[in-house]
Amino acid sequence: MITEGVAGVKIDRLATALGVTRGGFYHHFDNHSALLKELINHWAQFNDMLPPGDEPRTPQEALQALERLSERLLMETDFSPAFDMAVREWARVDKSVKRFVDRVDAKRLARLAALLTALGYEPEEAHVRARVVYYHQMGFYNLGHHLRQTKKERRKYAPVYLRILCGERYTAAKEETSGN
Repeated sequence: MITEGVAGVKIDRLATALGVTRGGFYHHFDNHSALLKELINHWAQFNDMLPPGDEPRTPQEALQALERLSERLLMETDFSPAFDMAVREWARVDKSVKRFVDRVDAKRLARLAALLTALGYEPEEAHVRARVVYYHQMGFYNLGHHLRQTKKERRKYAPVYLRILCGERYTAAKEETSGN
């Protein structure tokens, strides 16, 4: 999927690569469509850039969640930008996948907006900031910038990105947490 797109997801090739027979492969999936459905569901469930956890209720909890998000993206822990981009490329050519990706994105954006609301923004501004953060990250991956920078470089600039993308509420929560 990542290297060849959805067209490369062929049962014969996968069975050979996994060292199982075609029949053995069908023991796990009824057909090719079932495999693709499981693949997209796996993406939605396990390739989420937002860290799992309870919705933050305070600015300090939101700050911690944003820093976990930054680390998750930086280290690509439990999130594969290549898999994410492959699914989004698939969504460009398959309307049902596009609708699915749009629903997943809407849920993720709502979670991010809730995080920014907990940081102290009014819902409307949190909604817009959530999109800025999310679209920034999607563009970062789509342009391949994560491949052009070392993790050390990305780590160096992560606090600056958070400060710029999350604004004065982030800065205030950071100062309050550090005791300044």
